[in-house]
Amino acid sequence: MKDAETPGNGLEKSNVAQLSKNDRQQLLAEHVLNAGTVRVEDLLKLVDASPMTIYRDLSELENDRVIVRSRGEVTAVATSLSETSMKYRLTQEEDSKLSLASQFEKYMTRGTSIICDDSSTVFSILKQFTSVGGLTIITNNWSIIQLAGSVPDWELITLGGRYDRHLDANYGSAGVKTLQQVRADHAFISAAAISDGVVYHPYSQVADYKALMLEASVQSHLAVTASKFERKALYRVADTADFDSVVVNAETPEDTIAKLRERGATVRVGTTPKQ
Repeated sequence: MKDAETPGNGLEKSNVAQLSKNDRQQLLAEHVLNAGTVRVEDLLKLVDASPMTIYRDLSELENDRVIVRSRGEVTAVATSLSETSMKYRLTQEEDSKLSLASQFEKYMTRGTSIICDDSSTVFSILKQFTSVGGLTIITNNWSIIQLAGSVPDWELITLGGRYDRHLDANYGSAGVKTLQQVRADHAFISAAAISDGVVYHPYSQVADYKALMLEASVQSHLAVTASKFERKALYRVADTADFDSVVVNAETPEDTIAKLRERGATVRVGTTPKQ
């Protein structure tokens, strides 16, 4: 195994023995997402792995529409105008998303109806409460639909429309009509980006759905990890103060939390479950 080194471009080379495939791909993806465009030769210096391994990682990230490759350069697909695939997002920040679940336990009681958006964060939260019976789940997301369908004691209302494979969710007039007709106890929603205390999403139809979900619930709750405060997107969903609670993970900077509270948001911090 090679010793870690610092290449001429200032990138810290990571020890491959400490990285799983998912961790390695996340490291590569985050570097590209932060930089926008990176030369392949620089990524080969970032991780202490064989070129074949890195090229295979990049190919999988490209298939998941996280990056695109062209003429020796790698460019991020996720920008203020685009979002990474649900498949990819389900593998990211798993521990951080899990830590948010502690702040949702109080809402998970028999007879409760919950509208869920198409986020991997909400999917991760719901997974922790499959032992709670008598919930009604309303969603357009197929990962959540499959999860809810596997719990015998859960009622499931699916929001119809045209299936978007990239987002693993339905969108269209049928889903909008249902959202305009229902009134759930809670809405669990996440965000692609939060800027200056406002929730945004790269796609207008997704932003519209999330906004409708707030209106279709008695109480709405935003679940986000610290990384969402570092991103930007184009279409406004709602102000963080419009939610009844904003749940963040422990890694969220204190000044970020303070600014949300100054804005009028009720912020709660998730805790990692004890092993």
